Amino acid sequence: MSDISVHANAASGNDETQAIVSRRAAWSQVITLSLTEITSWGILYYTFSLLLGPMEHDLHWNQASLTGAYSLALLVSGLMAVPIGRWLDRARTPRTLMAAGSLMGVAALVAWATVTSLPVFYVLWVALGIAMAATLYEPAFTTVAAWFPRRERALTVLTTLGGFASVIYLPVAALLVEHMGWRTALLALAAILLLGAALPHAIMLRPYPAALPVANTRANAQHIKSPWRAWRFWQLVAGFALAQLAISALVVYLIPYLGRQGLSAPQAATASGLIGVTAFGGRIIATWRSTPQTRAAITAVLFLALALGIVILTLAHGTVGLAAFIILFGAGFGVFSPARAGLVADRFGTAIFGRVNGQLALAITLARAAGPTLVGVLLLRGTAYTTIFWLLASLVAVGAVLLWLPASRRQPGKSSTTPAG
Repeated sequence: MSDISVHANAASGNDETQAIVSRRAAWSQVITLSLTEITSWGILYYTFSLLLGPMEHDLHWNQASLTGAYSLALLVSGLMAVPIGRWLDRARTPRTLMAAGSLMGVAALVAWATVTSLPVFYVLWVALGIAMAATLYEPAFTTVAAWFPRRERALTVLTTLGGFASVIYLPVAALLVEHMGWRTALLALAAILLLGAALPHAIMLRPYPAALPVANTRANAQHIKSPWRAWRFWQLVAGFALAQLAISALVVYLIPYLGRQGLSAPQAATASGLIGVTAFGGRIIATWRSTPQTRAAITAVLFLALALGIVILTLAHGTVGLAAFIILFGAGFGVFSPARAGLVADRFGTAIFGRVNGQLALAITLARAAGPTLVGVLLLRGTAYTTIFWLLASLVAVGAVLLWLPASRRQPGKSSTTPAG
């Protein structure tokens, strides 16, 4: 009996040691991705706006032509999310994809620094769109879902640190452009992307652990084969696409609207920037304690708060009303990314996470492009801002309600191991 106890204790100790090693490995992936997401988002996504003016001045290209290339990159990124998600599900490792995507971004930035032709500029932004799809949140979310059975804290860390991308890289890029000129600044940013993203992706990222179990039921088997046919998938599309449509529209038109309300440009820019601050609070509150059983309801509530914030913006034009908008809108904005990743994993498991997340990302990208376009068309037709904002709030509310409904049209069997959310 004593020998049996010794062997049992040794086995228990080995299991505990392996669990500690596994946790450390998992968190090393999260920290690596959190830091590389700051660099990837900051350089590939946010710094474009700082280069518009200098490029327009030097190359004599109009702003519409320049922003058209950026919009093309966002579209390409959304389209590439689907095959990239499928590839990640098969390969079970992000290393090759994310390292190659970062290197493609580096090469495109170097070529951008020498560009003199508008068609070549558009080709470069197609490459940058592919680089975005391979390095931003979609592959990072897939990696976190594969490493963590309970992923709330990991997603919170990833998206909270990733949220510092604009805070860090907009000032850095502005200083580089001011002191070096935009072409040399692009070369410097390419070097930062190489050191801050490509190398960590190649060195630090590891293959996924064994896939987590997925329910062995006829309903879940159908969801694995054709997830886009599932009601639970279209709930996510409705909730997140409609919220993204409103968010992207408000991001573009908030400052002009506040200017019409009498705020100066610096005041309007400060108010817009404060949304990022309140987003951190919403992100932490909504994800730190959420569970697969409560995540959809919490997300829907915060999306309804986002819609209420838009309504308050149209009704109250003073400081208090603006502050309420910033808090409510920021809370819904903050929960967007971690809740999306969490709900996909909750409802479809990790075996096909990349595929489902890629399809959802495509819908969200189309909504991101559609929001500013829709508002622009309505403004050209003479529609008042108040009417437009009420419409955006209504769309978000519809999506939130659909997201809040039961994720399955019938009660899942007791044998299911994948929560319905």
